[in-house]
Parts: sequence; structure tokens; C-alpha cells
Amino acid sequence: MTTEAPPSPARVRPPGIAVVPIRRHGRWAAAVIVAYLLFALGWSLWTNPNLDIPTVGRYLFAPSVLQGLVVTAELTVVAMIIGLVGGVLLAVMRMSDNPVLSGVAWVYIWLLRGTPLLVQIIFWGFLGALYPQLFVGIPLTGIVFGSVPTNSVVGAATAAVLALATHEAAYCAELVRAAIISVDAGQREAAMSLGMSAGSRMRFVILPQAMRVLIPTLGNETISMLKMTALVSVISGQDLMTAVQQIYQQNFKIIPLLVDASLWYLLLTSLLTIGQHYIERHFGRGFGSGPATGAARRRASRQAKAGPVAVPEEAGEPVAGDEPMVRAEQVWKWFGDTDVLQGIDITVRPRQTLVLLGPSGSGKSTLLRCVNALEKIDSGLLEVDGERVGLRTTGDGRLHEMAPAELCRQRTRIGMVFQRFNLFPHMTAIENVALGPRRVLGLSRDQAEAEAERLLTRVGLRDKLDAYPAQLSGGQQQRVAIARALAMRPHLMLFDEPTSALDPELVGEVLDVMKDLARRGMTMIVATHEIGFAKEVADTVAMLDGGVIIESGPPGECLVEPKEERTRAFLSKVLA
Repeated sequence: MTTEAPPSPARVRPPGIAVVPIRRHGRWAAAVIVAYLLFALGWSLWTNPNLDIPTVGRYLFAPSVLQGLVVTAELTVVAMIIGLVGGVLLAVMRMSDNPVLSGVAWVYIWLLRGTPLLVQIIFWGFLGALYPQLFVGIPLTGIVFGSVPTNSVVGAATAAVLALATHEAAYCAELVRAAIISVDAGQREAAMSLGMSAGSRMRFVILPQAMRVLIPTLGNETISMLKMTALVSVISGQDLMTAVQQIYQQNFKIIPLLVDASLWYLLLTSLLTIGQHYIERHFGRGFGSGPATGAARRRASRQAKAGPVAVPEEAGEPVAGDEPMVRAEQVWKWFGDTDVLQGIDITVRPRQTLVLLGPSGSGKSTLLRCVNALEKIDSGLLEVDGERVGLRTTGDGRLHEMAPAELCRQRTRIGMVFQRFNLFPHMTAIENVALGPRRVLGLSRDQAEAEAERLLTRVGLRDKLDAYPAQLSGGQQQRVAIARALAMRPHLMLFDEPTSALDPELVGEVLDVMKDLARRGMTMIVATHEIGFAKEVADTVAMLDGGVIIESGPPGECLVEPKEERTRAFLSKVLA
């Protein structure tokens, strides 16, 4: 007979501690002095007859000033758009492995950042003195299809835009490059594992996260551009500063007209600052504690308008056969002088689970990354589903690298779950899972979200569809990562120590999902230190040490009665 423990009494919050704060008299004294000085400065300006407030009001809305204001705004917008687009292209070129593209981008940035903007504006304004005619033809061949006078094409307005845009592109290139570099490398690898192309990875994964870093610095650049448009007055550009100068050169009211220009610049700067705030908030989704406001409501509205959604049927369980799902023969991988994998031989058949054991640095993760083509093997044979990983054989028997599109297609059949989850932080759970089916498999948004909802429900996260990764526990994030990989309907699942970054209390919920996959017949390769999981689920256990499989076989042999001393020593430490 068992007796239930009595319920614990409700705990009542006690009164807070009453503390007398420190009196910071020095700070208050400094604040009073600063406030007094600011008031004195403002009063001196307001009562200064030389400021000539009536003249400030008279010319503030003068037609020529307003026209100059419009030109300044247009110059800023057009130059920033061209500069940003050029900056993105230059940043991509700068990070390219091609030495010609990288070198050209480096020289452009060096040249444009190394010369004053004023010099560049004058250069573009007097381009006709260097090239009186602009030709259309094939360079260095003498073939010319037509020509026009330079000054008829590059006027003051065009020269101003070209000077500002080309100058800004050099600075934007480095800002964009820094923002892209700031995105964790795991984000790129997670997108690659879904089979996303380089363009899709950049558009949907890298740039949205880079924008969070880029927007504040880009806001500063835009405000600086707004003020730098005043320099085009040297080539008779009709900007705000030029309009003000033309007026005070006639009436000699220099100070009041400069105040007018300053007021308009401050207004435009304030509008840009407000816009920057909302753009930052948009691209900051998922990085704060706020929920995905309205996401569920918008999804429900779309589903109501679209009606019933035809969800693709769940892929059938793979059928066991003689052909292996994964075959590795004498696989070697090295980095410089370090041999990470040394002659690996493994065979995994459909519906089987291979568990990789071994200490950190033994090559487990590298082997999984090679199977998913995140790393290239240096020697040996590695096949998945009867196809060489990352390579294709031509009719003459020579090996060639797969084209990017072929490699993406191959990766869609190989799901991968990473040790650090690598969820996309700017997307909710359902958006993370639906991304691959939408952008790679071509499903509609409604179909992809319906499939994502089904998979998240399957892993026990029905109530977390609209939560961002930062709002989930480690175990919940890993389950979302599993659902994301399953959404691609892979033939093979790779798990790279999926529980090593979790608290002990959260390990079980991830292992339960993996056990369910094994029962359903999913082919899996799992790198883990969870010996109990290996005993229960694995068909084969392989012990790696120093890049070599030192022992492999059924879990009943390798984990209960290992033959190798190194295996026994490892198990004793793990199970201690």
C-alpha cells in the first residue's frame, strides 16, 4: 500500500527589502550645470539679432529651397540604392575564391576609399575633359558601333549620382562583407544540408540575419550621404546647399540661410532615423523575447481563404535490400598535415542504424560531414543510395565535381541534424521547417506549412509553431531541427551528437524522437555518447579513435564485451 505525499502549501511572496538608495549629489549637480549651459546657449541664439529669425522664416519655404530639398532627397535615395547594390556585388566578389574577382573588388575598394569624395565629384563633373566622346564597341579591337559626346550624356545631375554612388559602393561593400561574415557558419551549413542553392542561401538565410548587423551602419551611411550631397555644389548640382548658396550670394544673409539648410537637413535625418528604427525592428525578429505577433492569425487567414490544403503523403518506409544505403571504402580526409579520417570502411543498409562512438576529435563529425558533402573526401570511395557523394563519373571513367545544382539535389536526400541545432533564428519553428519544402521542393506556402505543422506535431511541438528558436529550450530546438530535416523526405538521416549540447533533463525528449524514427525504419548514422541509446537502437556500432575504426559490430558485442582495450577504456569513462 502506498501513501501519497501531502500537497505542499502554497508559497506566499514575502515583502520586498526596503533599501535606501545612494544619494548621488554629484550627478545631480552635473545635470543642473549642463541644463543651465544648454538653456543659456539657446537663449543667446534666440535673442541674437544677427541670427535674424524673420529672414529664417521668410526663406524656409522658398520655392528654390524646396526644389533643392527634393533634389537632395532624390540624390540620396538613388545614390544609396545604386551604392548598396554595387556594395553587395563587390562584397560577394571580395569573398570569392576566384583571385581575379577578389582582386578587382579589392582594388576598387582601395581606390575609391583612398581618394576624397570631393575629388571624385569633380572628376565625374569634368569627365568630358578626359573622354570627349563615349564609345560603344569592343575594347582594344577598334570596332565601334556608335559614339556620343560625353557632356551630352554625363551632365551635372548624372555626374553627381555617379560620383556619390560609386563612392558609396566601396564603403557598402565592406559593411556588407562584415555583416555576412558575422553570420554563424553553421547557418550556411544548415541551409546547404537542405539542398538550398547558393543564391537561396544568401537570400533567405544569410542576408536576413546580416541585415540585423548591417542596418545600423547602413543608417549612418545614409545620413552621411544626405549631408555629402552638399558637395555636388562644386559642379553646379541643384541640391539644397546650392539653392541656399545662390540666395545668400545675392542678399548676403549667410547665417539665416544656413540655418534654413540645417533645419531641412535635420528634418530629413529625423525621418531617416525613424525609418531605420522600424527596419531594425523588422530584421530583429527572433533575436528578442517578443513573440511572432500575428503569425498564427495570418496563417489561419491564409488557410481559410485557400480552403483545404492537399498535404503530400508521408514518404513510405525504405525497403531493406542488398544494396547499401551508405558505402565507404578506404575513405581518407586530411586538413594540411593532419589526417582526420584514415581508411574508413562502413556499410549501412536501408532501415539500419549505425552508431559512431569515440572521443572528441576522433573523426565522427568529419565522417558525417563527408557523407553530406559538407566536406570533400581526399581519397577512397563514398556512396549514398548508389551514387558517389559530390562526384560524378563521365563516360571516360574520369571523376568530376558535381555541378552545384546536382549537389543540391543529392543533399535533399540526406537529412542532417547538427550538434548546435543551427536553426534559423529569424524564422519561427514552422517557418524553419517549411523553408526547405518551399524553396527546394517547390511546395506552395500552404502545403509547406501544413507539412511543417504535421511534423512539428509528430515531434511534440504543436503548441510551439510560432515560437522563435530563442524562445525554445535546447531539447525543443533540436526537435525542430529534426522536423526540419524530415520535411525534405530524406532517404538517410545523419545525427551529429544531437544531445551533447543539452541539459541531462532534455536529452530524453530528443532521444525519444530518434527512437521513433528507428522504429519507423529510417536509415540513420548517429554520432553520440549515449550508450543506452546505442544498445537499444543500433544495428551496428563503430568505435573511432584517431580517424580509424578500431572496432565495429553489433551493440551486444562492442558495448557489452568489447575486444579492444581502447573501446573498454572509452566505455568505462562514458559510463562512469
